[in-house]
Amino acid sequence: MRISFEHITHRFTNESVLQDINLEIDRGEIVCIIGPSGSGKTTLLRIAAGLERVQNGRILLNDLLLANSELHPPPEERSIGLVFQDHVLFPHKTVSENVGFGLRNVREKERLHKIALGLESMRVVDVSDRYPQTLSGGQQQRVALVRALITEPSVMLLDEPFASVDVPLRKQLREDARKQLKANDTATLIVTHDPEEAMALADRVAVLVDGKLVQTGTPKELWYSPKHPFIAKTLSGLQTLRGKVQGPRLRTAFGDLSLSLINGRDKLRENDRAEIGIRPEKVSLAPSESPCFVRDIRFFGQKYVVFIQGDRDTLELHFEKEPSIRIGEKVKLNLASAQATLLNIE
Repeated sequence: MRISFEHITHRFTNESVLQDINLEIDRGEIVCIIGPSGSGKTTLLRIAAGLERVQNGRILLNDLLLANSELHPPPEERSIGLVFQDHVLFPHKTVSENVGFGLRNVREKERLHKIALGLESMRVVDVSDRYPQTLSGGQQQRVALVRALITEPSVMLLDEPFASVDVPLRKQLREDARKQLKANDTATLIVTHDPEEAMALADRVAVLVDGKLVQTGTPKELWYSPKHPFIAKTLSGLQTLRGKVQGPRLRTAFGDLSLSLINGRDKLRENDRAEIGIRPEKVSLAPSESPCFVRDIRFFGQKYVVFIQGDRDTLELHFEKEPSIRIGEKVKLNLASAQATLLNIE
């Protein structure tokens, strides 16, 4: 089943939280919403779940009206599953009892069969008789997912589902969740603050900034063609530079960049001040007497990150091998091979 948000606008007192949001999630599709804190991600999820009333706009399920400013069915009357960060399992019920809670009006034999299949799908069969407080955070989250999925909801909503799980377990949980959501052919909307999680889980990523949907696309589309500085910095791995257009070049604190290397250069005019994003792996450096200097060098396992200070801005360059330069050394940046994208004209 498809869920559609049409012209959703929401305010808390005098503060605008969501501004004209239009988003559609098809059956079997996983969409992740990502954005800075306070951008309206969880509010949109709560509106879909029925925990907040629609103020302006409407929500449709398969082109049939689910909710608007006048129609507000309670959460339990919506074919929507909801999983929060803190699991919200019943402490006085066993894992099996938690999972089977929503299976009303189902014959006992079929009910037990569904519970068994659900527990097996998320690999928690061995804790079926235990209580939530005896489980690890990862086990609790698996049980919460099974409980939400077992009723076969038309739509699944997940709010920061893996935020409280240890890093080593998070990747496996993501894979298990995606596999099960795809198997159930469920339209899924996931709120996350983790760029890696969004790129790993989503068929499409929707980016909210200050209540506005600034871009929606596949992870590949957002990686190669970011349309907002937030996307460039968090999802695309770009470093941002600011400079001024002078003739055929953009002059920055780190050196000059030919306009011919900037995607979107047709929008630039002489003396414009612009913000661009560049691929750090496409930039090289060498010792020089320029104002730029190496502020720090760090090892991140698969790469070395060199922090270059230039006036008020810092640039992070990535190297597979340990660089020969040292902290404090003045350097010159070679931007001749840079891949750049225009992000903003100031």
